[in-house]
Formats: sequence, C-alpha cells, structure tokens
Amino acid sequence: MPYVHRMVQAGRTVEHRKMQSFRVHTKGVKRGPNKGTTTEKQARINERVAEEHLRWDLNANFDHRDLHAVLHYYDKDTTFEEILAHKAAFLANLRKACRKRGIQYRAVVVIETKRMTNPHIHVVISRMDPEIITEAWENVPRGGGGISFKPLDRRGNHAKLAAYLMKESRSTMEKYREAGKRGKRYSKTQNMTKPVITYKVVSASSWRREPKARKGAVLYKFDDGATCKTGWHEMTGYPYQEYFEVFNE
Repeated sequence: MPYVHRMVQAGRTVEHRKMQSFRVHTKGVKRGPNKGTTTEKQARINERVAEEHLRWDLNANFDHRDLHAVLHYYDKDTTFEEILAHKAAFLANLRKACRKRGIQYRAVVVIETKRMTNPHIHVVISRMDPEIITEAWENVPRGGGGISFKPLDRRGNHAKLAAYLMKESRSTMEKYREAGKRGKRYSKTQNMTKPVITYKVVSASSWRREPKARKGAVLYKFDDGATCKTGWHEMTGYPYQEYFEVFNE
C-alpha cells in the first residue's frame, strides 16, 4: 500500500517528508496518541507550516555571506505603531539607495517585540556593502538605535535561523492581535525565488528507517545529532518521516 513523498527543492537543500494521509495510507498503520484539543493541534500545525515557509524562503534565496542584520532600538518603550512605521521607512530608504546604485536585492524582515528586551528588527538580505543598510536605518527618525551584522554560513540550510526567527515573531503576532490588526510572521521582497514542491505517491508498505543522501549531498543533522525526524501528524495522527539533503556548493 502507498504513502506520499513530498520533496521541496529550495536552494542547495532538498527536504523530504514521507507521510501517511486520510486518502493514501498503508492498511493496518496505527495512529499516534491523541493529545490536545483541536484548537491546540491546529495552532501547532499553523506554527509548523509558517516555519516551513520561512525556511524554504531562506534556503531558496540566501547563501554563504549574505547578511543577517539586526536593527536595534535603545528605547524599550517604543510603541508597536512606531516600529511598523520605522520598518516601512527603513525599507523605503533601502529601496531608494539600492535603486540609485543599481543593486538588486532580496530580503526577509521579522519584527521582534518581546516584553523583556528592547524591540528589534531582523533583516536577512542579499550580500551588499553593510554601509548601505546602516545608512538606511540611521536615516529613520526614531530616537536612537544601532545595527549589527552577521554573515550567513556555508551550510546551505538555514533551518536553525528559520526556527529562531519564528520563535522571535510570536510576540509580534500578539502585538498585532492587541492592536486589532492582521499581520504576518514575516515580510519579504516580491522578487524571491520560489521553492519547487513535488508530491509523489510511492507504492511501498513502508519507508527506509535510516535515509541515505544521494550522490553530491549530505544529510542535515538536527540539534540532537539525528539525520531524520519521525512522529505523527498533529491532526490525523498518521506517522511521518522528515529529512533534509544538502548538496555541495
């Protein structure tokens, strides 16, 4: 009996997710334990899917020595409305500066508004002179704030960065709800390369317990050192396996 194999090509990373479903599943496959309410389960699905989409955008559009910039605030009491206005002004300044220099760039922007720290704005952006980004932020009237930079590494898979940014954005979604507004976990430029997603129904009763990377690739290691994740879908309870191949530069 078959199962579904989803593959997502995003930059040098190919994500594999093998899963049973309501329509396609092996006869006799047992579901996992039923934990939590439907609302809690749906919230976990929404969080996972949002992180997936962010990870795909990062992997498809950014690689070694592109930049992770953090726009800081000195004033902890900066309001959410002010942060949204500053973000818009910064991006307008950046577009103007890059247009003047003939620079094409891609960017992902995440706002962080944790109650225990000063607010700041994360910007993952194409490699360019950091001075351009610094000037765009310094020209936003806001009452003080610095900027820091970190180049992206060579690993070709930004899963950890996506998970970190998704965690940081939770407080921002609370701010949107408090303000009675609809907001997104992150924003991005319109010229982003899209991941290539394919689905295949595999006529097999089970999948390999320990996946193997294809020629020219290695398996990404998760924080616990494992090269694949297994578990049960939050809503259906059917099992899945997930692993990432990262191909050489």
